[in-house]
Amino acid sequence: MMTHVLRNPRFVYRFDAAASLLMGVALLLLAPTLTQLAGWRLPSTFLFGVGLFLLPWSAFNLWVGLKQPVLGAALVHLLVDAAWVVGSVLLVVMHAQELTPLGTALLAGQAFAVAGVLALKAVGLTSLRTAA
Repeated sequence: MMTHVLRNPRFVYRFDAAASLLMGVALLLLAPTLTQLAGWRLPSTFLFGVGLFLLPWSAFNLWVGLKQPVLGAALVHLLVDAAWVVGSVLLVVMHAQELTPLGTALLAGQAFAVAGVLALKAVGLTSLRTAA
């Protein structure tokens, strides 16, 4: 039963919409605190900007999750999620010397979570392609 739900593209996009909204709001409200806890030299406006990006991204996920998934939208999601994972890993590598253990855990943890969502979207994409 759970496997069927996780392979349902609509569920995955709705879940991603909720997670993106939650993360976006958290980054908007807590950017200075999270920057300090992470220990890196990047300005808190970096995390604030990521939070701003996540709000329309959340809306896009919800829009896709409420309709029959379209191949083009699914490909956009795969590209953006893959870029997010790569960018997160690069941030960990580039700032390894200054990140606190908590900062490393937060960056690596959300990269791992996005990679999981990416994998679920890829499974959904294969079901879209076989249905077409």
